[in-house]
Amino acid sequence: MKTSRMKEFLKGNIALLAIVVLMFSCSQEGEGVSQSNFSINNDKAQLNERMTKMNQSVVVNTSENGRGKADFELILKGELAPPSIDENKLQATSITRKGKLLAVSYNFKGETYAGGIDLLTDDLEITSQVLFNDSDINDLTFSGSSLFFVGSTSSMSIPAFIQKIGFNQGNGTFKSEESIRESLGSYAANSVLEIGSDIYATSGNLASQGGGLYQLSSSLQKKGYQPVEDAKWVTSDGKSMVCVAGSPNKIYAFDNDDLKEKDNFSHAGKPLEEAKMTVDVDKDLVFIAGGENGVLIYDMDGNLEGHITFSDNSVTNAVSAEKDRLFISNGEGGVYVASYKKDIEIIGKLELNTAESVNHILVHDDYLYVASGLGGVKMIEIKD
Repeated sequence: MKTSRMKEFLKGNIALLAIVVLMFSCSQEGEGVSQSNFSINNDKAQLNERMTKMNQSVVVNTSENGRGKADFELILKGELAPPSIDENKLQATSITRKGKLLAVSYNFKGETYAGGIDLLTDDLEITSQVLFNDSDINDLTFSGSSLFFVGSTSSMSIPAFIQKIGFNQGNGTFKSEESIRESLGSYAANSVLEIGSDIYATSGNLASQGGGLYQLSSSLQKKGYQPVEDAKWVTSDGKSMVCVAGSPNKIYAFDNDDLKEKDNFSHAGKPLEEAKMTVDVDKDLVFIAGGENGVLIYDMDGNLEGHITFSDNSVTNAVSAEKDRLFISNGEGGVYVASYKKDIEIIGKLELNTAESVNHILVHDDYLYVASGLGGVKMIEIKD
């Protein structure tokens, strides 16, 4: 979300926002996307010039707030440099993986709207890329032979949008003719998730202008909506959709089928206005990236089970939990790992030799993916 542009937009377009949100509510099918707004590149040789494969050990520095002991090994397998548009480098914002495919999203730092997506195989070969000259891409998810993604754009009356693009599962190339886009409410859509045959997306920051949690079909028809003030991120615990809000600080649980609210409780996070604030769920624990207040861990009833703070004034903007390990993105403070196998305790900081701000992290099976903004993406194998 671009703050100054958001303010300008707010002054003259509040009525228009409500109209467009209503139009979206009545929409039956997605709008085609002008191909002039994006370009597809399937030149694998050129695309893979940005990929560096390696096999280097990653040290976990236990002197950095560490209290536990690492019972695993980390191996840096590859680094992906971000693409550029008109010689302006994009920044990595999010990563998703399904099966043997990965996708990385990018946006542009500053006032200009621009972004892109890389499609990769699990052996770290880039197979296709799409670049947008009018849109930031903030998050993405796979569903069948389509990739769904969300962001903000300068080409529509309401900046927040969701879009899908098809790809060939055989050779991993995007299909421009299989792309549709729909408006969401408010200024920037920031997370998207596939559950079953449905797609769920969050859009902030004003619920009064359509911000909140959306449920959509695979053809982007709206199936459900819940207004959530300053909706930041959505995940699922297998039973409910779990949505975190930044202001007021709330965790919501909604029914998967009809988005009926099941529960909510307050959290103690202190997010920055434009920063990520992700939430993850594992073993009936809710892990919240609490911004300036570190990591907050609650049970499903809203009881605080743990609070991880850092001595370097880090801002925690993403968390990813799996196999009793919690990986923590602290922006310019880097990446930390903690354990919740028995007690909740920090193990240490990953020495990744980067000064770039870490925007997002994803743990998937035996891999850790780190989106470090202008530093691109790091792919790290986790060996038990």
